[in-house]
Parts: sequence; structure tokens; C-alpha cells
Amino acid sequence: MPDISKNNGIDMADIAKINEQDVPSGGGATANPLATSGVQQTEAISVNFNTGLDATFGRGPAATQTFEQIVMNRYNQFYARKSDGTLWYWFPSSGTGSTYYKPSGTTADATWRQYGSDTNWDFLAGGAYSFGALRDGDYWFLGAGSYHQRGDGSTTSVSNWTEVNSAGNWTYLWFGYNHAWIVNSSGEAYSSGYGYNYMTGQGTTSTVSTFTRESASLTNIVEVSGGYRSSYLRNSSGDVYMTGNDQYGKWPQQTSGSTSSVNGPTLAISSTSDYVCGKLGKMGYGGGCNIDTDGYLRYHGNGFYTYLRPDGVITPSSDANKYWNTGAGLRLDSLGTGWVDYNNFDINASSSNIAFCVNSDGRVLFGGNGVENIKETLGFTKNKEFITVRSANGNEDCCIWNKSGSTFVLCIG
Repeated sequence: MPDISKNNGIDMADIAKINEQDVPSGGGATANPLATSGVQQTEAISVNFNTGLDATFGRGPAATQTFEQIVMNRYNQFYARKSDGTLWYWFPSSGTGSTYYKPSGTTADATWRQYGSDTNWDFLAGGAYSFGALRDGDYWFLGAGSYHQRGDGSTTSVSNWTEVNSAGNWTYLWFGYNHAWIVNSSGEAYSSGYGYNYMTGQGTTSTVSTFTRESASLTNIVEVSGGYRSSYLRNSSGDVYMTGNDQYGKWPQQTSGSTSSVNGPTLAISSTSDYVCGKLGKMGYGGGCNIDTDGYLRYHGNGFYTYLRPDGVITPSSDANKYWNTGAGLRLDSLGTGWVDYNNFDINASSSNIAFCVNSDGRVLFGGNGVENIKETLGFTKNKEFITVRSANGNEDCCIWNKSGSTFVLCIG
């Protein structure tokens, strides 16, 4: 398997649990039927510097358990959490991932195995070189410490899960591009790591070595997400605050139509005048979608050059920053409701802007600037348009990737 990375896991509770059956690992096999609704498994991961991939590449480890959350790093190491609070892992049997910061007592044999016997693994996060976890409100860390995602002032790397913050009240964790966010039970958000373009929300572009509360002292934060050198924070009322890079004017209220960086967090989506955000998307360099509380996709950013609008509109007026006078986030009415996830992991400012979105009925749409060769390999027309790669309540075994550069892989079982 080539090296792959993932910036954060997708919480399975937001979509649907993987059912209690094996998922075929590739080739011409047919995936097990879905549950009555929802998607069994979704993974968004980055592929770095791989060429010549074919249609049998990397469908990932078979999901033989019912997991609520799965995360991974760039070396194809997986950790997963079950509803009973147990932690499971899957390490490849060869390559860097078979040894990279591998905890003692674990086995690298491409098999899902339980890690220890503890039942207090509450939340997981995965980065390119490290993992994080919340246990009884405390923060645990594993992997490379050089990107300051430990948040305790140390850059020491650890090969065993290590408690690095025992505050006892942490409830949410997010690993972004070379930085991390953590939220406590009061809804206060703290960040640590590299400060490119103000993405840590600390009022500086310098590196922050310990978890420090963001500069706006926000409260009631329930979710954190990000994109290219930027971070987004959603509160319980559905307001969204952003900080960092605003290339292509994804957040025009903050930059008055320019594409400068935002020294935030500042209000980007008002629940009273724009829309009530129910779930944050993972936006790329050119733009992306959030999901409102009615289940509609809400598009932000550039649509003409990036081809990132899932409704297929690619005229110049498709740019969401043309809609400054009608509030943030253009609602994509033609796609209807029921959307539960949107991912665009092009965080390295490349020319590719590739995304997928998932509906609660099992549909998966995929498209964007840079998908042409991928679609051709998979037997679709070679163009940039969004297509349905999995139909409602379908059982297709999908694998999508970019042939080169730094984008992502989507695995659906």
C-alpha cells in the first residue's frame, strides 16, 4: 500500500455504523448490503506522490467490527472506537506502517485487533504523523510530537499512548494541518501547533506549543473543522466562526471580497441572518460545503475554476462569493436534503480541488477539478463533473483516488 494520510476521522455516529459483516477488500467482490439506511463506512485520506494507481488499489482493511469512529495516519495505520469504549487497531504487515510509533504489545499483521481492555476511549483524532484520543475527559497522544499537536509544550514523540493533559473536561478533538484543536465541556476551544495564516486563532502566525484558548474567547463550541491553513468553529446555535486563509473568498463577510487571511476567529455564518449550520464540511483550497440543519448542502467559495459545486453548476455565477448580498452559503436546492457529510481534503493549495459528499440514503457524489483521470480509470466519462458513484441504498464497493499530487482517497464498503 502507498503512503496515505488523513487529517481527521469521520464520526460514524453522524452517518451510520458499519454493519456487523465483513466488507470485501477489493477486486470484483460485491459489498455486503447496507443497513436500511445510511452508509456503512467512509474514509477521507490523502495520497502523497503516488503514480500509476489502478482500479484495484487500496480498498483498505475489511471492516469486521461495528465501529463508531475510525481514524488513520499517512502510513496506513488505523485506530477505531466501538460504542462500548474499546479501542481497536489495524497495522499493515509490511512497510513503514508496520513499525511507525507502534505501541508495545501490538501486532502488525493487517488484522483488526483490540488494544488492551479499557472501555473509556471516548473520542479519536488522526493526523498525518500522530493520533489523539479523549479518555474520561483527559487527552492522550501517540506519534510524532514535532508539530506541537501534543499541546503540552513538548515536541517529544511517543510510541505508546501517553496522557499529556489531565484536565478531565475535554469533549472534542480535531487534528488539522500541523495543528490541533481541543474543546472542553464549557464549549471553550483551545489550539496548539503551527500558526500559518492565523489558523490557530491565536492572533499570531507563530507556532503555539501549548493548548491556548483562541483569541475571541468563544463559548458553546461543539465542532471544529478546517481547510487549507484555516479553521472553522461551530457553536450549539449553528453560528460558525473562522480564522486563517480565505483564498477564493469562502468567507466574504470577513474579507470584504478579498482573499486575505483572517486574524480570527470571527463570525462567518450567522444562524439568524445566514443559515443554521448543523455540520461543518472539510473545505479545500477553493471552497466547499457545510450542511444546514435542514440537511441542505451550503456552498462557499469558487465554483467556476474549481468545479467544486456538487450540483454541477460551473458558470461564472457559480462562485459563491458572488452572493455576498444574500448571505453566506449558497443553498444547493436541486440536490435536496438528507446530506450528512462533505469532504475536500486538498489542504496543500494544489491545482486539484476534489470532493465527495454523502447522503443519509447511501448516495455518494464525487467530482471537482482534478478528477478526470480518476473517473476514466473507474470507467466514467473523463471530465470534472460531479457524478453519483454510489446510488441510494446501493451496495457498490467504491474506491476513488488521485493519481498524483496531494489529495485524498474515498473508500466506501
